[in-house]
Amino acid sequence: MVTKMSEKTTSLKVPLIDDLKLEDLRFLKHHEGNPNRMTVKQKEQLWHSLQRYGWLVPIITDADGIVADGEQRVDVCIAHGEFFGPVLRRALTEAERLIVGQELNKLRGKHNREADRAEYIKIDGLGERSDLESLLSAVGEDLSKILSSSVEHGGSNMIPETCEIVIRGFKGKKFDEQAQKAAWEKFTVEGYDAGLLNL
Repeated sequence: MVTKMSEKTTSLKVPLIDDLKLEDLRFLKHHEGNPNRMTVKQKEQLWHSLQRYGWLVPIITDADGIVADGEQRVDVCIAHGEFFGPVLRRALTEAERLIVGQELNKLRGKHNREADRAEYIKIDGLGERSDLESLLSAVGEDLSKILSSSVEHGGSNMIPETCEIVIRGFKGKKFDEQAQKAAWEKFTVEGYDAGLLNL
């Protein structure tokens, strides 16, 4: 059964084509104190992605052109002499603009490492290894190491999605507070939901 577009409904705001404008990115305003940072490698990968796939997501701003989401894309494009891009302006208070930026950067879910590995194998098999290696390298991961690890052969350094690990010491030594903090930071940086527990 085919449903006509006029018969489809949603309770959510849907941007109309007319809401999207191709704007000069140089006139958009950065939000001071933007907590989102990218390394040079990540910016190179972002530029590569924009060149290959184009604008998949517009820059989101408030009515005055202060960026809520997309500041890195704006900077990368300007740095490469690409001065125009799709902008979606919304009537947002300052608090709403900041919340939108936080939500769009944080509500991305967590990746299950084994599911990631399976997807990497599929992408590699489809002939896109080079792009995948570039992407993973930009975020500090090594595709060869990930693909060479294997749960079946006991070589995986990947932790299942649901587990708890308690580290009481290392090589016969009790962890002091500084060592506990270092271990916690390492797991947190790698994307694990880590916590400290004093036993």
